[in-house]
Parts: sequence; C-alpha cells; structure tokens
Amino acid sequence: GYYDKSGVFRDMLQNHATELLTLITADVNRPDFAAAKSEVLKSLTKPNKHQVVVAQYHSYREHVGGKSLTPTFASVLFLSDLSRWEGVPLILTSGKSQNSDQKDIEVNLKSGGRLHINFKPPEIKLNGRSLLPESFTAASNSYVTLLSNVLDGNKTLLPDINTVLASWNIWDHVINLKHSLLLHPNHKNMAVSNFGKFIIAGYTENPMEEEHIKFFNKAFMVSDHEEHLYEHVVHDIVRVIGETLEGSDKVHIAVSGGSTILGVYKYLVAYSSKKNLPWKKVHIWQVDERCEAAHANARDLKEFLLGDIPEISPSQVHFMPVSEAGCGDISAYQKEFLSANPKGKFNYIILGLGSDGHTASLFPSSKPISKTADFKHVEVDTGISPGRMTVTFDLINRSDWVSILVTGSDKRDIIKDIKQGKKFPVSEVVNAQLTWFIDEILL
Repeated sequence: GYYDKSGVFRDMLQNHATELLTLITADVNRPDFAAAKSEVLKSLTKPNKHQVVVAQYHSYREHVGGKSLTPTFASVLFLSDLSRWEGVPLILTSGKSQNSDQKDIEVNLKSGGRLHINFKPPEIKLNGRSLLPESFTAASNSYVTLLSNVLDGNKTLLPDINTVLASWNIWDHVINLKHSLLLHPNHKNMAVSNFGKFIIAGYTENPMEEEHIKFFNKAFMVSDHEEHLYEHVVHDIVRVIGETLEGSDKVHIAVSGGSTILGVYKYLVAYSSKKNLPWKKVHIWQVDERCEAAHANARDLKEFLLGDIPEISPSQVHFMPVSEAGCGDISAYQKEFLSANPKGKFNYIILGLGSDGHTASLFPSSKPISKTADFKHVEVDTGISPGRMTVTFDLINRSDWVSILVTGSDKRDIIKDIKQGKKFPVSEVVNAQLTWFIDEILL
C-alpha cells in the first residue's frame, strides 16, 4: 500500500514535521517569512547514519505481508549553521502505531525550563503552566483555516518552491543513508536518549549519562570532571573496538603524544585488567612524534600502556622512525601503514589540543620538510624538539571516529576562542564522527 512505499520519512517527517520545525525556528522578524523558513532548511547540516534512528514495529510485516524493510519509526538529529541555533540539537521524531496519537513540540530552554506545545488537544505550557487564555478556542477544521488563508492571500502557512526544494535536498540524503533497521516489539519501549554513539539507552554496553553529552563547535561534546573524562574516552575506545571487529579482523587505533593522553593510558590499563579485550587484533599507531629520542612520545606509550598490557604484541605497535640521530624516513612509515592497513585509515584516533590551537604536530607555523600522502616531517616553532613527524588532516578526516581530548587550565582561552568562531589548526578537523572530550572547568 501507500505507506509501505513511502515510509515514515516521506509520510510525516519530510512534510508535517519539517514544516513545524521551520515554523518554530524561522526568524519571525523577517518580512518574507517563506524566505526565513527556507533559510532554516538550508542551514541544516546533513545528518550521518549515526544521527538517524529507524525502526519497525513487530507486527507491521504481518499487515503488509513479506519481509518489508520500510521504517515505521524514525528520529533524526539536525544541527543548524545559523548563529542563533548554534549547538542546539533539533530532533524530529515520528512513529506509526504508537501508544498515543501525540503531536507536539518540546523546547528545552537554557534556563532549565521547558516549553511544551501540544496540538491534540491544543495547549501551550511553560513549566507545566498554561499560556493559553481561557477564552481560546481552536479551529474546528485545520483545512478550513488553510483555505481561508489562501482566499485572504495569506501565504504564511504555505511553503514556496524554495522551501520544498530545500526540504527534499535534506530528506533525500537521509532516506539514502544506509540505515540499520531496528525491529522492536513496540516503539514505546525504545528510549531515544541521544544520538551518534550514544544512540539508544540500553543498546550500548556503556551508555554515557545524558547530562554529560552536549555540543561544541558543531560536533558532539562530552564534558565532565577530568578523571571521569578519561573513563569516557576508554569506553569510547572499547565501543569502537567491538563495532569494528564485527566486520573486520583488525582494529587500527592512533594515539597522540603529550601529557593529556597519559590519563587515558591509566584507565585503559585498569579497564583491561578487569575485562578481556581482544588486544591481539588491535594495532596501535602514533599520531605524532618528536625527533629527539630523549623527548619521544614512544617512551610514554611503552612505559604507561604497553608495559602493563602484555597481550599487545610488539608487531602490533607501529612507532614512527626516531633514533639518536633524529627523525627517520617518513615514507617508510607510510609504507608500513599501508602494508598493515590496506584501507588506509584509522578506526579511531585520539587527538589533543595545544593552547595555541594546534593538534597532532600540526602547528600554526609548521614548516614541511618532507611529506607523503598521510604523514609529514615538519619543523615547528617550539622549545621542545622542533623536528616532528605527524599525521595529515586528510588522514584524520578519513578516520572512522575522531576524539579530541582537552584538559588543563591553560586551555581555557583556546576553548573560549573556538566557541567564538576563531580559526586554528584544529579547525581543520572536520570528520563527521568527531567528539570533543572537554574538562568541564574549561567551559
């Protein structure tokens, strides 16, 4: 029938839900309201597959026959490039055969309050208190209202061609994503708490508490006390190891140098001592390295991680070539990378952030000495080991998952500057699966 061909995206989300989204987010002060709605739609970043939940209630196939893959439930997370909506999650959800015929909008305010707009029955409440006057009466028929507006020349409720095209530009992308359809006894039992790797409470082994999951610089952010932050990163690593091994026999993880990563090593060793991790399938790579052996990042990696996890074989650890003579041939590391990892990408990469906005050893004033497709030998303006080897932004942005871990009181100013839109080397990290892990004292 009709629904099996259209599904929840075309039936409800592309039109009804999208129209409600534009009505509540468009700039009402614009004289051309249709243009304001179109502006909102064009500002939405196209979601990736981890920002979309799709499901089908268990008896649907009995109704239509066969093994239909048509989603009957979907929840989609959008972010907007408009400054007034920066960092605000815009979530559209619709489902067939729900427990109740509910049509509403919920706005969680920064002040902690909650605005609830319900359409059936009509009501508007702020923190549970009704904002509608007692004399308010809803239109008996929405189509009568719409036709009256048309006859009066009022186009406010009518989408123009630009709005329709902008809407389909988004939803065609969402529909064509490769979804993992969840078959669930009843949608009401699906607690959609957040998106990305935190997608459905109870479906992940270590779901993070929702209060710690926010947005920073148009990406996911986990903020918490420094010690808890390391634990969050470790659970993220464990998650990626498990997910990757479902479709591959190896996992490739890259770790940065510096002092921040040491906390992750400590908690990863502690986690590994309690639970068996498939270390024999994990390959570890360096994000960057110093060309002075006395200050090499490899020393910390050996002392604080590899020395305490004997299950990791030396053949699985790939050190950048450094000796007493300095940096070796970066092209040799490129060859080693492609030989051990033909796909040419990391499954997970942990980056840090310098107080000057650098990440890896990609400094504002880095001077290339030699480079390959994925790695560079550079000279940087720093007191410790000006010669460095580092991954490139191309390789970072090709990785399956990227984390940027930020701790230390000297990072407060750089976090503030990034929030204000200032550009730094770290701004070149544009991976779709980026998560910032930021010490809460820096925000």
